[in-house]
Amino acid sequence: MTNLVFEPTILPTSTTVDITFDYSGISAGDVFEWQLFLALPDGTPNWASGRNIAYEGNITPNAIGSGTQTVTINIFNDPVDGEVFTWTGKITLGADGSDTGFNNAGNLVTISSTASTDDFFNKTISVYPNPVKNELNIRNTGLTIETISILDMTGKTILKDVKVIEFVDVSNLTQGFYFLRTNDNRTIKFIKN
Repeated sequence: MTNLVFEPTILPTSTTVDITFDYSGISAGDVFEWQLFLALPDGTPNWASGRNIAYEGNITPNAIGSGTQTVTINIFNDPVDGEVFTWTGKITLGADGSDTGFNNAGNLVTISSTASTDDFFNKTISVYPNPVKNELNIRNTGLTIETISILDMTGKTILKDVKVIEFVDVSNLTQGFYFLRTNDNRTIKFIKN
C-alpha cells in the first residue's frame, strides 16, 4: 500500500476521517486494515492505551490486482488539540490468513481546533513514490506550496526552504525516514531508499 492521501488536519470534534491509498498485488479474499496512532518523536506509533483514535479493519478491496481506494475511518477516542498522529496499515491475505504486518510509512496528520471547514475538507497534500530513490513528487489539492523543508527523524533540518513546482530531488539523502514540511507547516513522512 502506497501513496497515502488524507486530510493533513483533523478537527478535534470530527467523528470520521477519509483515507485514500494505492494498492497492488491484491488477490480475492485479501482485506485491508488502517489505524491512526499518536506519533512518537522518531515517527513510530505510540501503542499506549487510548492513543489509537481511529481504526477500521476488514476493508474489502474494490478490485483485485491494483487500484486506488478511499475508506472512511471512524474516530472513537477523543483527539487532543496539537497532537500529531501517524497512519499504520496492513493487508491480511485471504489465501492463508497471514498478514503483511503494519507499514508505518504513512503521512502524518495534525489534530487542530483552528482549522477551518475549507481547510479540513478541501486541502490535501501527498508525496509519491514512497519509498523514493531520486525525485519525490508532490501532489496537492487546494494548496499553494511555495517552499518545502526536509527534516530527519530527530527533527534536524536537512534541506530548508527549497522552492518546489512538482518535485524535489532527494537523491543525495541517505536511506531512512524523513519528514517533508511545507511553508504552511503541513508535514508528510516519507522513506528514502
